Amino acid sequence: MCILNGSPRINGNTKELIKYFTKGAETVGHEVTCFDLQKMNIHDCLGCCNGDKNEDSPCVQKDDMSQIYPVCKTSDIIVLASPMYYWGHHNSTKMCF
Repeated sequence: MCILNGSPRINGNTKELIKYFTKGAETVGHEVTCFDLQKMNIHDCLGCCNGDKNEDSPCVQKDDMSQIYPVCKTSDIIVLASPMYYWGHHNSTKMCF
């Protein structure tokens, strides 16, 4: 099982939920790996369309995703953990009026 923690708050509510989820999953025999994305060096997609030529390294950029790829590849479950601020999703770069 792979957990991708997208919260910038290292000890916030999202991380607390991840702790309880992990404990429950491990109790029933799952192996869990959690990646705290805010601590990692991950580059934005370049849109170069040159990825996916190497199964072990599906992106031409060499960053911390190389740690995540093998875990995701072997995981039965991938959990995307993200905080919710002000009870909804906010993306100021895509606001339409």
